[in-house]
Amino acid sequence: MNLDNEHGCWVEVRSLITTKLEPLNFASVLDVLYGLGRSFRFLMMNTKDKDVDGRFLVRFYLQLYDEQAKVQTSNIIRALLDVEVVAVDFPATERFGVCLDLELAKNYALPIVNFQQEQLVNLVDGLVASFAGLEGCLEIVAVADPNAVLGVQKFVYKKTVSGSGLSTSIIDQGTDFLGQAVGIGSKETSTKRPSQNKVDSWTRECVKNAERKLYSNLFTCQIHVHGNSLRNTNTIKNVLPSAMNKFRTFKTTKKQPLAPKLEKPSRHHLRNNVFCNLWWTIPLMLLLLSGVLGWFNPLKFTSTLSTIDLILPILATSLAICLFTAFKKRQPIVLSTLELAQMISLPSAVEKLPVALGKVPTARMQLAQQQQTVEKQKTKPAPTTKKAKPPTKTDTQTTHHLHAFLNE
Repeated sequence: MNLDNEHGCWVEVRSLITTKLEPLNFASVLDVLYGLGRSFRFLMMNTKDKDVDGRFLVRFYLQLYDEQAKVQTSNIIRALLDVEVVAVDFPATERFGVCLDLELAKNYALPIVNFQQEQLVNLVDGLVASFAGLEGCLEIVAVADPNAVLGVQKFVYKKTVSGSGLSTSIIDQGTDFLGQAVGIGSKETSTKRPSQNKVDSWTRECVKNAERKLYSNLFTCQIHVHGNSLRNTNTIKNVLPSAMNKFRTFKTTKKQPLAPKLEKPSRHHLRNNVFCNLWWTIPLMLLLLSGVLGWFNPLKFTSTLSTIDLILPILATSLAICLFTAFKKRQPIVLSTLELAQMISLPSAVEKLPVALGKVPTARMQLAQQQQTVEKQKTKPAPTTKKAKPPTKTDTQTTHHLHAFLNE
C-alpha cells in the first residue's frame, strides 16, 4: 500500500485470537525505539467496523519517521510478539470535537505506576474497556531523552540533602562563633547542623520510587485525548495510570486533528524558566519606565491622584493576569519504559474486548487444530470392557442336553 510521505509511515498492530500476551508486552519494543533515538507516535482509536453496522473496534496504530524505520520496527514487532503488522493510511481524527492536552500533576521523577506489587495487571485492558460505547482516541508522541535523568537526580538531591550553599555555611559558622563567644559551645557539646534533612517515611518512599527511573530508559512524551465531548475525553483520561503521580488537563481545545508530521516532544524549558516570569517582570518594567518618564509617581497615592496614576496600575495588573494565564508553568511528561508500556501495549483479554484481530496464518491454524485434537484424545476416557452376562435358564438347559448326548 502506497503511503503519503507527508503523512508519515503508519502501521497497524493487530492481536491474534491465538495470542497470549503478558502485561507490559510492548516494553521490549519500546527499548528498541529508544535506541533509534527518533520520535514515534502511538494511537489507540475506537473506529467503526466495516463489516458489521453499529459495531466499534479498538485499533492500535504506530507512526514511524521514515520508511526504513517502519520496516525495521515492523519486523522487530513480529519477532518479539505473536501479532500481525500491516501498513495503513493516515488515520484521520477530524471527527473528534474535543482534545485534552495532558501534563503530569507532579514532578516527573515520581512514577505513575506502582511497580512494587507482586503481580502487574495489564492496564491496557481497562483502557480498551473505557472506549466502549463512545468514540475516542488516545494519542502518545514520545522520543528518547537521555538528558531527562538530570531532572530525576535533581529531585532526589532536593529531597535528601539540605541546602548546602554559601548562606547555609555562613549561618553555621556564625552560630558556632557565637556559641564559643558566650561559652556555651565546645567541641564536646556543640552540635553542628546536619547536612541531610530528617527524611520522613513518605519522602523516603518518593525517593525510592524516583531512583527507579535513574536505571531505566526515559522518554519525553506528549499525550492528547480526543473525543466527541468533554465527558467522553475525561472518561478516558480518568482510566490512565495513576499512583504517586497522575495526569491532569493542561489545556482543552476544539477539533484539533492529528499533526501529519512527527514533532519532537518538549520538556518546556523555555516556558518554565523564561516565559513564566514575564507575568511580573513586564508589568514591573512598565511601571518603572512610566516613573522614569514622569507619567507615574507612586508618591502621589498619599495626595492628589491623576487619571494616568490610576490607569497605569490597573493596566499593569490586567497585563500580569493575562501573562500569568498565557505562560503558566507546565509539568513535562517524562516516563520510563515500564511506565510507558502501561499505555503503549496490546490488551491481554482479546477474546473478551472489542479489538480488531489479525488473520491467523493457515499453517498456524492447522497446527492449532492438531494440538486441540491431541488434547481431546488425551482427555478422552478409555473404553470400558463389557461384563459377561449371566447365563439364562434356556442356556442352562441346552448345555445339559448337550452333555447327555455326548455321554450316550
